[in-house]
Amino acid sequence: MPTTVLWPEHDPLFPRAWADRIDEFFVGARLRNLDGVGHFTPLEAPHDFAAALAVAASSV
Repeated sequence: MPTTVLWPEHDPLFPRAWADRIDEFFVGARLRNLDGVGHFTPLEAPHDFAAALAVAASSV
């Protein structure tokens, strides 16, 4: 299943340094870094979140 991971810059639970391990958990994952965003991506970056959902929905 294609997966896009939106990885925020300032997430205290999941540091950006861990992003290099995404391929251990998801096959063919696409990583998109979100600068200036914390843990609550849908609230802190609603346009980026909605755009990622729209792209995913259009590919189904």
